[in-house]
Formats: sequence, structure tokens, C-alpha cells
Amino acid sequence: MLVLLSLILLTISFRESSHGPLHRFQGYASTVTKPFQVVADRIAQPFEDAYGWFHGMLRAKDENKKMHQELESLRQQRARQKNAEAEDTKLEALLKYEHSSRFPQDYSKVNVEVMTPATGAFEQTVVIAAGQNRDIRVDDPVVIGDGLVGRISQVGPTTSKVTLVSDPGFAASALDLRTGAEGIVRHQTTGSDVLILDGVKIDKRVYKGDSIITSGGRRPDLSSLYPNGISIGRITSFSQSDVDPDIEIQVEPSVDFSSLEAVIVLISKNRQVGGP
Repeated sequence: MLVLLSLILLTISFRESSHGPLHRFQGYASTVTKPFQVVADRIAQPFEDAYGWFHGMLRAKDENKKMHQELESLRQQRARQKNAEAEDTKLEALLKYEHSSRFPQDYSKVNVEVMTPATGAFEQTVVIAAGQNRDIRVDDPVVIGDGLVGRISQVGPTTSKVTLVSDPGFAASALDLRTGAEGIVRHQTTGSDVLILDGVKIDKRVYKGDSIITSGGRRPDLSSLYPNGISIGRITSFSQSDVDPDIEIQVEPSVDFSSLEAVIVLISKNRQVGGP
């Protein structure tokens, strides 16, 4: 009945003139209800504004959360990319060293991944992912492109322990590349990572910044496990006194032992197969 009544009123409204009784009634009704509509709009406006603000805030938070997630994802991708680039750079440095004139000609190479980083203040060692299965033996030299890493100190079936140059028990015969002054590089016993070039007499000449390299088996009293010409470090300072016959020489290692990821084990081509 209401629908029918509405249709009848609509039909009459369309058919009568603008001055008809139904149009006049609509005008009166509109005039009467307009103040109530204004009041209702004013009352409802703060609630509409509050709803709009709350809805916008939730939407902004959601968008902000999505942006943070996307940013974190991009950061992780960039970090992985940087790690991959750094690893590629180190591998390229190893390959470049292997094909350079600095690589010892009487040695073959075994490229090995470092499984554990250097740990301990009293024992500086790392574990590598190769052992007897790669014909690695105790005292084999370990290097990277930057210089001497250390030597093999323990060998297992598939892993080996490397004692680093930074270990307190390290020692190697060495010489100043520029002046030829010879001595023994060993760890300084003061608790720092600095090495010292010991046994250089005060009549010899050394200079700050000089490269210190392994001397190999040049002299019977300075025998070496390491081939000649491998970088150990650079002289950072030296001093001498009238009461000490030797120059006190400090050497900074060439290798960053905290970032080792892959190394080269040098295997002498002259050693006997199945020997010690």
C-alpha cells in the first residue's frame, strides 16, 4: 500500500503544475523540516569528521607498515647483494694471486672455505673445510692474496685447524723487502695484535712502511716453514737503544683475520706422497 501510495503521489506530482497543491505541500514541509535538518547536520558533522580522521589514521598506519616492510626487504636484498659482491671480490683476489708471479712456483694450491672465524685471545685459530681428503698436512702454509695467514696445526679427515699469524705461538723467518734486514716475526706478548720483527741488529737499516716478507730457507739459523716472498705485514714503528743490540720493530699484519672466508693451502710439489 505504501509503494502504491508513493506511485500515486509521484504520478500526481509529475502531472500537476508547479503551483499545484502537492508542490505547495512539499514546499511547506521542506520549510518546516529544514531547521531540523540543519541541526542534525551540525550534530552529525563532528562524528563524521571523527570517523574520517580515524579511518584515515588506520589507512595511513597500514600504508606505513607496508612501506616499512618493503624498505626492510630492500635492505635485506642490498645486504645480500653486498655480501655476494664482497665474496666475489675476495675470490677474484685469490684467483688473481694464483696466476700472478708472486705465487710460489714450487707449490700447488688447495682452495678451501673457512668454517669458523678466529676465536680466543690466547689461541688464534680457524677451521677450514679440508683435511686428509685433500692431502693437507701439518705445517702446510696457508695464504690469501693479501699475504700470510698461518700454518696447518691439526689435520682431520675432512677438516683442518689453521694457527694464524696473530697467534702468540707464531714465528717465521722474515726480511725487510727494501733493505734486506733479516729477523724473526713473532707475536708481541703485550696482549695486542701487533707483530714484532725480532733479532734485527742495530747496524741494519729499516724504515717505517717497509714491507716485511717471508725469507724462506735462506739461512740455516733462520729456517722457515714458508716459501720466500709472502707478505707478512708493514713496519709501523721502530726504535733502538744503546743497551739493546737489536732494533725494536713493530709490524702490522697484511691480512685481516676477522674477515677470512676462503684461504689457499700451499702444498709442496717436492714432498713425498704419503709422507709426514
